[in-house]
Amino acid sequence: MPTNNLLYYFLTVGVFILLKLGYINANNDQLLFLLQPVNKLIELLMASQAVYSPEKGYYHPDLNITFDKSCSGYNFWALSFLIFSYLMLQYIEKPWQKLLNTVFVLFATYLFTIFVNTSRIIAALVAQEQAKYFLLPHHHSLLHTAIGIITNLSFLIVAYYMFEKLLKQFYYHGEST
Repeated sequence: MPTNNLLYYFLTVGVFILLKLGYINANNDQLLFLLQPVNKLIELLMASQAVYSPEKGYYHPDLNITFDKSCSGYNFWALSFLIFSYLMLQYIEKPWQKLLNTVFVLFATYLFTIFVNTSRIIAALVAQEQAKYFLLPHHHSLLHTAIGIITNLSFLIVAYYMFEKLLKQFYYHGEST
């Protein structure tokens, strides 16, 4: 594995910091690139129509849910970008491939984030529908948070493991390390 990755690690961390700084003042309109695809998938999979407002985000009256900046998946995207960039840099040796890595991982983690965020919202909907029979209403936000953590962390761990195995096979032609 290459040891001369310091410059590329700094580049990756720099992009991560810029992403995090960009999120601070972002509003729902500026996060539509994440919110809109997730909303389209929720509409399709849950047979629900949403109403969008810049102040409140997407509201699904049939499901009684709203998702906005806070559940856009932006932080998950930024973290995924950082983690998977680091992972790929361990295997790539050519400088031009390392630079392309940043662009590739940014786009790949964007798609991954849309998938994970849609899954998280659907899991929360299903769990909260079931939980309404045994949880007090004020515990639903705790359940929502727990589902988000479990879903995001599970997808991140599984994806990391699978991607690392794939990289090892590709770069080491099946040799185990």
